[in-house]
Amino acid sequence: DEEYKRMEQHGVYKAVKTKDLPKNVNVIDSTWAMKKKANGTFRARNAVRGFKQKDGIDYCEDTKAAPVVAEATIRVVLILMIMGNFVGHLVDVNGAFLHGKFDDGEKVYMKVPQGFEKHFPEDVVLWLQKTQYGIKQAAYAFWLVLLAVMRIMGFDKSKADSCLYFKWKDEQLVMWISWVDDCLCCAKDSTIEEMKNAFKKHFACDDVGEMKEYIGCKVERNRDEGWLKFTQPVLLQSYQDEFKLPKGSYSTPGEPGKILEACAEEEIMEASGMKEFRSGTGKLIHMKNWSRPDVLNATRELSRFMSAASPEHTKAMKRVMKFCVDTAERGLFLKPNGKWNGDKEFNFSVRGMSDSDFAKDTEKRRSVSGWVTFLCDAPVTAKSKMQEITALSVTEAELIAAVQCAQDMLFIMRVLESMELKVKKPMVLEMDNQGAIDLINNWSAGGRTRHMDVRYHFLRDLKLDKVIVVRHVASQDNCADPMTKNLPGPLYEKHSQKLMRG
Repeated sequence: DEEYKRMEQHGVYKAVKTKDLPKNVNVIDSTWAMKKKANGTFRARNAVRGFKQKDGIDYCEDTKAAPVVAEATIRVVLILMIMGNFVGHLVDVNGAFLHGKFDDGEKVYMKVPQGFEKHFPEDVVLWLQKTQYGIKQAAYAFWLVLLAVMRIMGFDKSKADSCLYFKWKDEQLVMWISWVDDCLCCAKDSTIEEMKNAFKKHFACDDVGEMKEYIGCKVERNRDEGWLKFTQPVLLQSYQDEFKLPKGSYSTPGEPGKILEACAEEEIMEASGMKEFRSGTGKLIHMKNWSRPDVLNATRELSRFMSAASPEHTKAMKRVMKFCVDTAERGLFLKPNGKWNGDKEFNFSVRGMSDSDFAKDTEKRRSVSGWVTFLCDAPVTAKSKMQEITALSVTEAELIAAVQCAQDMLFIMRVLESMELKVKKPMVLEMDNQGAIDLINNWSAGGRTRHMDVRYHFLRDLKLDKVIVVRHVASQDNCADPMTKNLPGPLYEKHSQKLMRG
């Protein structure tokens, strides 16, 4: 009944007699989903079975994908919030997908949902006037509505991230970011209520208030000391509830020096074992993205075996889980160095560190890239990634990792500059391979590296334009090192402290 009232309130559909439908029309049915919310109440949602929509008739393939704010953008905004002593408040748009409109002339018809029969005659179907949950274009249609509302409120869309909106009010920056229907506003205490009230004029919202949880993470903040920490206690609890974790404790997430290898066909687990492995690895992927960059390399290795894993891989997965549970208070720690008074002329510092592990993949001999970027010494991105080509030397592998790190640094710079802020140039990229540094800093093109022209010319041009400068850092001081290999305990802890606390 609540869902029906919500549909009526938003004018989601019109009843149409079955006899009046066009010939051969595609009438889609729907299903019900029940969700228990964090406050213990239940939420019933009627969702169209969008997989039955037909391209060119019920939707256009070009309007299926909706933008979502980038992880790096979220951290940039939060670091600015900390430095400027802003407050961050969350608002959740009610029935977000019911606001979208069909702008491409589509006519989508739906059977009367189960439970709605008492409201309609037997000989009708529902012609959708607004998008509904499950419709392929619903997320994109809502984003268009949200974008229009932001423009009415006087906000500009960032040219670097389509889900970042900003404006300067009384010489102070105000920022909104949207993760589908979850919207975060960051502003001065004196401005935040005004911004939220303006937003509520356009949408019915749940005003969550000051950010205590975000994207599945618990958010702990100390405004006096100027820091913020992400942890995921609910996810950690699921490791203990759903998986039989090993006894004892570990000082690192992965066995030092060990590399997981593909298993023989006869060692591949049956369906139930593979289901457990995929579920557990998926949870670890979410955790390493948001709160535990220290398990990046170990989780990346696990993710390579989602289609064919052995009990040995499951054992390695549960080791990572047990390590996370035993270090439950540890989490991504954002503490920028300095304060910001809101001045547009303030120079923000961006830097990065990159590293690689040469020919680590025993099958394809691919190398692994690891890199970390910082904004005013607070971590923004931390990545561990198997390289997509086979590097022919250690220097080449290091160069590939450096380019990947530089790309993240450029993105952070563009996010800041899109909001009319300044970035100190040149940005510093540190790496521990002198050969790669020499290759970037000189203009010769030898036969052995000619096939890498595009990559090193990219970095050379950034150096020439004084956007990035490349410097050497000792391996023991390079915090990208644990993104490429399983380190022994003391070195692992030393690097982790640059990203984590707890």
